[in-house]
Order: sequence, then C-alpha cells, then structure tokens
Amino acid sequence: MDSKKRHELEQNELAKWIVAQYEDWIRPNSSWLGYAVLGILIVIVVIMATARVNTWNQKAAWRHYYAALDSPQADVELELVANSTSGIVGAYARLALAQRQLAEGCSQVFIDKMEAIVMLEKAIASFQQVQRKTSDPSILQEAGFGLGYVWETLAAARVGDDLTKAEEEYKKVSSLWGDEFVGKRAKKQLVLLQQPTTKTFLEFNAKKTVEPSGDDFKVPFSNIDPFEPGQVDLGTFEQGTATTESGTKQENSDSVPETDVE
Repeated sequence: MDSKKRHELEQNELAKWIVAQYEDWIRPNSSWLGYAVLGILIVIVVIMATARVNTWNQKAAWRHYYAALDSPQADVELELVANSTSGIVGAYARLALAQRQLAEGCSQVFIDKMEAIVMLEKAIASFQQVQRKTSDPSILQEAGFGLGYVWETLAAARVGDDLTKAEEEYKKVSSLWGDEFVGKRAKKQLVLLQQPTTKTFLEFNAKKTVEPSGDDFKVPFSNIDPFEPGQVDLGTFEQGTATTESGTKQENSDSVPETDVE
C-alpha cells in the first residue's frame, strides 16, 4: 500500500471518529456547549474591559500625580493622591510628599528647631508608610535612605538617639542594596556619621539655642565642612572660636556670622 492510499485511509478513520463523537456526545450536549462557549466569550470581554478601565485609571492617576507636583499646594495635593490612589502611583506620591517634608525640615534646622522637628517627624511617618504600602525596590531604596537622612537631621535639632537610628537605617539600605547607587550613598553617609568630629558637631548643634533675627539671621561656620576631619577645632568651638586647618580663627557669635542662609 502506497503512502497516498494510507493517508486517505487515515483521513477516513479520523472523519469517522469525529462523526461518532458528534453523534454520541456533542449533539446530545449541544445546548450546554453553547452556554459554555458563551460564558467563555463573556469572561474574555470582561477581562478586556477591566484591563482597559485599569489602564485609563492608571493614566488618570499619573496625571493627578504630576499636577500635584506642580501645584502651589503640593503637600496637600500629594496627600490626596497618596490617599486616593493605590499601587505605584500612590507610593510615588507618598514618597514625594515625604521628601518635601524632609527638605522643609532641613531648611528649618538652623532657623526654627521646633518647626524643623515637626516637619521631620511628619517625614518619618510618610517614609514609613511608603515602606508599608509598596514592594517596589527603587521606591523602598529611596524611602530607606530618606529615613536615614531624617534621623540624621534630627540629630542636629534635638538631643537623643536620632544619630543611632540614622546609622541603623543607612546600614539597612547598604546591606540590602549595596551595589545600587542609593546603597553606595548610604555607605558613604554611614562612614561620615561614624566620625567623632561629625558626632560632636551634631551634638553641639542639638544643644545650641537658635534665636533667629529675621532676615539678618545667618548660619555660623557655613564655610567649614563639619564632615572633613581637622577642619574644626572642637576644643575651642564652644568657647567662641573655631580653628581651621590654615590656623585662622573664626568667631562664634550671633553678631559675627559669615554667610547668609540661602
């Protein structure tokens, strides 16, 4: 038997099997099969419609997020977006709010310590909420580093264990993402915090009473890098002068500031 005839016989056998199946099972259950096909089609339509609606909602959420960033009341708008939007957009909105609160707190450390502490504590709550609401690595990195920076800034505003908490946060970030950019930043910041000069400088500022004098208020020693060993002679710092590496002295008094706050 040649291959052509064998192929024809196989086709005939297949046709007979299909007819037998139709007669024995498909025809008696044709109504149920129709309902099943209809159900499958409905499920497909619902999935496609849901995906389209989700895409539209996602685009709308991003539009609200960017509008909030450009708003004159950005803090209020970002809070609304963060509370009303789930997923990645809500996490980014909360992160942006936390970073704004951190920046505001940093700007007040040498001007109004109480206001700085209030804003920095808000930033802590916001960063921690970001960590609870998302699993996105890039957002978690920024939130972890932000927490470290908040605690570090608080160490210059009040006496307590804030510096220890800052070190703990930087260690977490550098341990989890040591090869990433944020992880390397955390490692660098951790090294700076562990220098005795840095700790003494922050402790001094935490104890110092800030009495701003309006537009004339200035930050003392703004041209000295406290993180560079040897730039500040802390033995004479509290006595009214600071000695630089060149041997020159700068007065430490409210009436002789060097550089205006920008």
